[in-house]
Amino acid sequence: MNIRKNLIIAFFIFAFSLAAFGQTETPKTQVSLYGVHFLNFGQSLRVAVQNPRFSDSEIIPCVRVRVVFDVFENSTTETNRLRLLRRVTREVLLDAGEAFAIDLPASRTGNFISASIFATPEGEVTGDGSVRIASTLNIRESGRTILNLPAVEKGFDPQPDPPAPAAN
Repeated sequence: MNIRKNLIIAFFIFAFSLAAFGQTETPKTQVSLYGVHFLNFGQSLRVAVQNPRFSDSEIIPCVRVRVVFDVFENSTTETNRLRLLRRVTREVLLDAGEAFAIDLPASRTGNFISASIFATPEGEVTGDGSVRIASTLNIRESGRTILNLPAVEKGFDPQPDPPAPAAN
């Protein structure tokens, strides 16, 4: 009888915690994945992130940005499997209009590097709780950029439709 009573109490605690969790608003995280890139000796990978200010009238929250570099090596040439060597993580808090960049050089033998960016609003969340950041990934060699993967804002149409012809 005592076990049944404890199970019923545990069930009600679980049900109320699920209801409370469903009603709390969690901030949305923006994730940018850039895939795996090979860097030769002398090359470096640069990630730049910006919390843009779109207008002076809107309130833009601070954004906590975490940049994760996963560094891999090719374990054997027969299987072509990548083995994780290390993970480099940097975290920064960006106010509206601020930006930062981080560089990661390749080793002497070259590395496969995967870059991921996670951005979450900090403090009070307004509106739908989503985050808007602009990030780019550059592979640099001898002070020049040899690959640039720019950020593209979802829904952005760089060339809108031409205006309709005037009615006579």
